[in-house]
Amino acid sequence: MSSFKINPIGRLSSLPALDKLSETKKAGGESFGTMLKSFVKDVNDLQMESSDIEKKFMAGEITDVHQVMLASEEASVAFELLMEIRNKLLDSYREIIRTPV
Repeated sequence: MSSFKINPIGRLSSLPALDKLSETKKAGGESFGTMLKSFVKDVNDLQMESSDIEKKFMAGEITDVHQVMLASEEASVAFELLMEIRNKLLDSYREIIRTPV
């Protein structure tokens, strides 16, 4: 299970990779690639956790449908955020390629 804590806003605000972004700006720490890889891992962990909770619900181990829906929605929103980041990176790359030398 994940060690994220649920807050009123949800777990996305406490993804370790997002926390590292502000730390990286301050300390000049890890590379962008390392941070992005960490974020992808965090999103994957949320998806796996959601899948596990859904399987437990179908097996009757979990009876709280709210917990299942919350985990599923958090994984979905995290994935959508990851796709938007990917889209922005691709747009930036295309813009750099179009820039005349």
